[in-house]
Amino acid sequence: MRHLTRLSTAAALVCGLATSLAAQKVNEVEPNDTAPTAMPIVAGQHVVASYSSLADEDWYSFTLAATGQVHVHTVASGTLSLGVSRDNRIAIYDATGTVRLAWNDGAVGTLADCGVTLPAGSYTARVGIKSGTVPAGYDLDFYVLPAAIISAGEGPEPNDAASPTPSTFTPGDTLVGELTSGDEDFWMFTLAVPGIVQAVSWDDGPAPQLDNMGLRFYTGSPGSWSPLSASDATNSASHRVTTLSHTGILAPGTYAISVRAGSAAVGTAPWDYVKTGFYSLRTAVIECPVTPPLPEAPEPNDNVLTPAGVFGLGATLQGNTTGSTGNGIDWWMFAVGGPTTIGAMAEGDPTNGTPLAGSTLRLWDSTGTVSLASASGGATTHGRLVFTIERAGIYFLQIAGATTLTTGDYLLRTGGCTPLYVSATTRMEPASTNACIGSNGQRPLFGNLSGETAAFGSTFVTRLERALPSSFAIYVLSVTAIPPFSLGTGGLDSLGVPTDCALRVAPDVLFAGLTDATGNGELTLVFPYVVGDIGLKIYQQAACFDPTLNPFGFSVSNDASYVLGDRPF
Repeated sequence: MRHLTRLSTAAALVCGLATSLAAQKVNEVEPNDTAPTAMPIVAGQHVVASYSSLADEDWYSFTLAATGQVHVHTVASGTLSLGVSRDNRIAIYDATGTVRLAWNDGAVGTLADCGVTLPAGSYTARVGIKSGTVPAGYDLDFYVLPAAIISAGEGPEPNDAASPTPSTFTPGDTLVGELTSGDEDFWMFTLAVPGIVQAVSWDDGPAPQLDNMGLRFYTGSPGSWSPLSASDATNSASHRVTTLSHTGILAPGTYAISVRAGSAAVGTAPWDYVKTGFYSLRTAVIECPVTPPLPEAPEPNDNVLTPAGVFGLGATLQGNTTGSTGNGIDWWMFAVGGPTTIGAMAEGDPTNGTPLAGSTLRLWDSTGTVSLASASGGATTHGRLVFTIERAGIYFLQIAGATTLTTGDYLLRTGGCTPLYVSATTRMEPASTNACIGSNGQRPLFGNLSGETAAFGSTFVTRLERALPSSFAIYVLSVTAIPPFSLGTGGLDSLGVPTDCALRVAPDVLFAGLTDATGNGELTLVFPYVVGDIGLKIYQQAACFDPTLNPFGFSVSNDASYVLGDRPF
């Protein structure tokens, strides 16, 4: 086990890796199919477990020394070539296993992640299979994040749509409230400048946790609200609602968010939705103020070398686009200093004779070759782009007419805010793309199983397969990717061309690990929660000992990268 602490420099990365602690990957201990026989676990452990039958349930017990946001998270089992995902359900109970405090039917596809904020004390967790063949394996991550700071509590009841006294908050607050049977809560807020408001239901509230909810934006005033959408944003398998949105940019004024019971089918105990309990909302606003417009630079300004201009988020950009192709497309450059949620939306510029009627927006990386997000409009509609950039750097915002015939003058409003969370994500380059063929005739395969993400506090397991058996590999880690550095050639590909054994990760950290009799190995990492490391991107690759292959004596795997986040998926 290796712990990475501060990762802002290669030296700090090395120091973090140099600290070795006891392995956190453990095997499930049976019998543990009841609360009294629950297997004790501690935060940071990764449990290798299995179901013996569809009726089998596994129980785990844990103790918190202080309040924290608890996550019990299932991960796929099997191999990289043949991973197996089980449809799981997870519930968290009191120490006796009799009072259910929170539960979740799904989070990562058919996998599950149950999260709730709990005070110091002892608890149990129940993990069950929802469907699929048995016997079946699964892995379980258990970790604890710091509790969020709650900045606004629900006001006195009644505070529903008809009430003259709804609860109030300022966008940016984290809210907590409670729904009782048949209850509905309205949370009122005011915008002083135009903006895009965000709100998600997350795991910051206390237990017992509301297990299903619906959210919707309203405009108006207390007792006289009009919805901004035709239906609630809800989640049929969880209390988490991350899809609440409104069209366009909201004008200055008074608005509200309603919280009510969601649309999930009730289900069968113990996996049943009672739709009462405590909830929390994280909120934010991307302010898009009306500012003196920044005019575009002379044409051509359709690429990273000659952009339309450089701007700071919050600026209003002014220009003309001549359709969806050609050099009439405008590229605007901006920079962010850390994780940032950006918002952008255009409108026709009324000060010129040909206001643009519709537009499409696209966000590009610093090279202008990787599209990060897009928002499509139509001939008479403008796309609205909202996207979380997880790391500092230079980016490009592109605006074009929605079709080749959609041309005209535009005003492009922009803004940014601190993200509600940053998702832990992974990217694995296919082995067929840049792994070289070893002396065994195979390309070493590096990666992680479904559900395995670099969330803070969890044990992140990366795996290596198809290397030489009973040998070793060197895992290369860095915060920097490099141009390919060849260690020599590997075996011939299907066209008879020698494959290149090239490192694509700076060799800042080298860690040796053994491979087993089948040529498989793994490296486990733990990332302690550090605010400054949220959104950090780490690159990794494996150099596999292969003494007869080339003068260096190594083949190489595909390369990978992962983003450290405070959301596990």
